[in-house]
Amino acid sequence: MQKKEQNQPEDSELVVEPEEPPAETLPSHCAVNIRGWENENEAEAREFGQVVMSLAKEFSRYLDLSFLESIVIGWDYAEALASVDRGDGIPPAAPTANEYGLGGAMALHTIRNDEIWSVVVIWTGLVRQLNQTDHPEHKLALQTFVHELAHVHDLRLFARTYPGGWRAAKPRDGRDANLQPIVNPCQSEYSAQRRAAWVAPEHGLDLLEMLSEAMKDVDDQIRSARLSYRVDGDLDKYWSVVVERFTFLFQAIGYGLGHADWVEANADDHPELAARYRAKLRDLAGYPSGWVLDACRDAVQPFFDLEEWSDLKIYDPLIEVLERLLNQNGMYTCAHGDSIYVDMPYTGLHDL
Repeated sequence: MQKKEQNQPEDSELVVEPEEPPAETLPSHCAVNIRGWENENEAEAREFGQVVMSLAKEFSRYLDLSFLESIVIGWDYAEALASVDRGDGIPPAAPTANEYGLGGAMALHTIRNDEIWSVVVIWTGLVRQLNQTDHPEHKLALQTFVHELAHVHDLRLFARTYPGGWRAAKPRDGRDANLQPIVNPCQSEYSAQRRAAWVAPEHGLDLLEMLSEAMKDVDDQIRSARLSYRVDGDLDKYWSVVVERFTFLFQAIGYGLGHADWVEANADDHPELAARYRAKLRDLAGYPSGWVLDACRDAVQPFFDLEEWSDLKIYDPLIEVLERLLNQNGMYTCAHGDSIYVDMPYTGLHDL
């Protein structure tokens, strides 16, 4: 009788064939544009661009990058943003900048033949170590890249699945038209950061620190602007401050919670790190506006789980969070035709 080999499977065992990876979704005409370089070594710059393209192709197996037009990486980040022709009369983008930091990466949407496409623009300094796997900044560089590609994926889901096409996505009234852009960064950054957090799990602690500063400062920032309004009566100037400060707050919440929630979902693999995130979130929950964290987490979850868009009512819970924040600061909003009416009743010196 022939002796059976030790590693030969029994008849009842299944032989698992290696799975084929998903197909690439990156379009063949997608280009990588390197603007300037740190030296005159053109071969080095070309090699870096090839690494960027290779990574984009690989990630396109797991993210829908079928409408990614190009990737622009340059030291002249502000100029690179302004150089992108977004079409359809859309004004050029500008870097996000405030006392908490200067933005260095953005996934821009563009209109081409009535279709929404994306162009990713990144400051070279953020991703210079993409091709240096042993560099201490490599993980953060890769996370930045994945984060922006996740934005492309999410935008494509919206454009591909919204009933009647993306142009049919219209706010129901002037109030929603004004408030949705304030809260949208919360869901957008939550999704992108949660999809990218696996690359550098520890980096989210910096994001929570930024969120902490924003949460501590926002009430005083609004109060100072309200005092100026009581003096000069310029409601438009006051409202612009409100929009700027709350938009950044919602953006910071999205970043921080998105990263923290990925860590929590993978706490078995990162027990000590997860404990540090929980402690930081408990600390933030004790702030006067700490309630926004759980409220926003509940409000963004439907976006993160979304497989197909149905309507814009999905924004309602986030808008409710914003309205509550506005109420805390003496503002009450309602629709006023195609615009928004902001009521700011004066009830005494404590309003100042």
